[in-house]
Amino acid sequence: MTDEEFIKALGKSIAKTRKSKGMSQLDLCSEIGMEKPNLSAIENGRKNIASTTLRKIADGLKCEVGDLFEFYAIKK
Repeated sequence: MTDEEFIKALGKSIAKTRKSKGMSQLDLCSEIGMEKPNLSAIENGRKNIASTTLRKIADGLKCEVGDLFEFYAIKK
């Protein structure tokens, strides 16, 4: 898996988790204090994120950071 593929898969995982919790992008942004265009760029794999941002997203989704990486464990 290339870096680009990894970033896109992580973004898809964040979006999938968010949707499964019935949250819109605006809901999550409000929860974690992020601008919607930034979250959109992350979910669409256009932006690599810092580990601290990933932790904030996981906290906002009320999940563990590791839950967002399930796509990687399955493909290995």
